[in-house]
Amino acid sequence: MTNKYSDCFYCGGKVVERLLPREIRLENKLLIVENVPMGVCVQCGEKVLKPEVAESIDRIIREKKKPAKTISVPVYSF
Repeated sequence: MTNKYSDCFYCGGKVVERLLPREIRLENKLLIVENVPMGVCVQCGEKVLKPEVAESIDRIIREKKKPAKTISVPVYSF
């Protein structure tokens, strides 16, 4: 899937699609969705999701699908 993106709304730079992890914090839990297609500004790094991608992520979470893997995340206090 290769989406077209308009220029960055923040700085006006070119936005290209990359597959990156998306971190979601929900009910005191950290969820990670890997290989999410998102637009990334090559100038400032701002990220943008297409609405259909955000809806797909919501569906994955809502349907409580079995995760591909589980990792342990250390938590530190400042």
